[in-house]
Amino acid sequence: MSVKTIGRSDGRCATAACAYRSGARIEDQRTGKIFDYSGRGGVTREDCAIYAPPNAPAWVQDRSTLWNAVEAAEIRVNSTVAREFEIALPADLDDAGRRALVAQFANALVERHGIVVDASIHEPDAYAGKGQGNRNHHAHVLCSTRRIGEEGFGPKSRELDNQRSGEVMHWRGTFAAMCGDALEQAGHSLQAARWRAGYLLKAGQLEAALERGDTAFIAENEHRTPTKHYGPNVIQIERKGRTTDQGDKARVVEGLNAEVIDLAEARARIEAERQDEPERRGGLLAAAREASRDSNIRMLDTPSVPKVRPPEIVLREWRAENERQYVGVVAKAEKVDSYARRLLRGHERRQEAHRLQKPQAPAGMFASVKRGAYDVAAKAWEQTRAAIGKRIARLGEQIDRLALYMRRALPWEDNQSPGERLAERLAVLAKPELAAEAQAAKEKGMAEGTADAQRQAETRGIAERDGRLAAQQDLTLAEPSQAPLLDGRTINDRMAGKADAKGKPPQTEQERRVAEAREKIRASRDKERQDREQGKDRGRGR
Repeated sequence: MSVKTIGRSDGRCATAACAYRSGARIEDQRTGKIFDYSGRGGVTREDCAIYAPPNAPAWVQDRSTLWNAVEAAEIRVNSTVAREFEIALPADLDDAGRRALVAQFANALVERHGIVVDASIHEPDAYAGKGQGNRNHHAHVLCSTRRIGEEGFGPKSRELDNQRSGEVMHWRGTFAAMCGDALEQAGHSLQAARWRAGYLLKAGQLEAALERGDTAFIAENEHRTPTKHYGPNVIQIERKGRTTDQGDKARVVEGLNAEVIDLAEARARIEAERQDEPERRGGLLAAAREASRDSNIRMLDTPSVPKVRPPEIVLREWRAENERQYVGVVAKAEKVDSYARRLLRGHERRQEAHRLQKPQAPAGMFASVKRGAYDVAAKAWEQTRAAIGKRIARLGEQIDRLALYMRRALPWEDNQSPGERLAERLAVLAKPELAAEAQAAKEKGMAEGTADAQRQAETRGIAERDGRLAAQQDLTLAEPSQAPLLDGRTINDRMAGKADAKGKPPQTEQERRVAEAREKIRASRDKERQDREQGKDRGRGR
């Protein structure tokens, strides 16, 4: 449930609010504007009804007349003209159950405060699947701010304006009890118990769930992060295909909550599987204890073995807790950053104003007389300028450091960002047992990874060795006609006794190349010897 006011200081009016919520056409007689929402979808018009005290005039049942009278009763330009209760309706109720619940709540408001109530039931928003708008049936209960009697509107109902009066909390608890009773009558006792405690804060809801033994609710909501409403402006921007910072932050929180729900479902599934398995150990221990009691033999109780959860579930919970803490760190850093920037802007304005107040050096006939006062003023001005500059530099450094807490580590960075490190420390402080389990799971994963790497290296070495041996065997066991020997002939040629025309074994290609090389070397040596001998003969003739 959310309680809001509609005031002229925000540029709003009761006639427009009523026309939009009831899907009607209303003309504002004060301004002459026409608000036509008769073609709007998502409004169950037959479920829109007006509730008033028994002594109220008959004209209050006409929607246009009623809200024009509400506007006419206020004369101030900043008046609060209406108040709205936006309530979520249980999804387990049918149409008749929802109508009865809204009527019960509206009549209770009328009876307690003597005001006029215009209630409209809306269907789930079309964009609810994308996280934009309400995901269930809900009602807009528009109330007048003044009490009504036989003569029309009278004094203001101020008890709802005072936040310390406890009226808003009273109506939260009352509506939660109404929802629980309606669900109980519809046969949904578990949901009824949850709705009765739904108006409490998270800690109160978990405590109530613990008292009634609702472990499923605790598992789904213990680690969930509270979400924030998008707001009408953000919803309109997102529907046009554009993204917003507020929408991105809300989607991060929704993703974390979805992971928490998945973990809770996985935990429930594992527990169900364990309960379905035959409890052999427990049965044997029970039989042994029964036998020991019969024979008056005292047995020592077997120490209970702590449950070891699967590492993937532990790591997922640890990542979800880290992400939750990181969102909180970023939110706090953004608040501090905004405050620091406001201070920085103020100091910059002060610096500019101080610059314009710089004392001027004396000139003229009495300059020497005024010199002393000028020196004192100039020194004070310089000290103030230095102090302002120092504060600006310090704020700039703080803003730069805060920027590191509001970003994640880049892909090429080896270490975590300061914000991620702080979130991890906070997660360790908040969940020390989970941190120990996560550390053990990481160490186990690293050990298994090292062992796997060693096994893979050994497997590769064995495969390479086997490959080399297989290649040698293939070369040795090849076809006899293709296996070369030392003399260059194949085994078949040697066994067949093949020879050339001179009776010598035929030369192979290798033998032929070797023979040609030897002939070339022999010919070059013979030519060099002949050249030396011819040179000697020419010397003797001279």
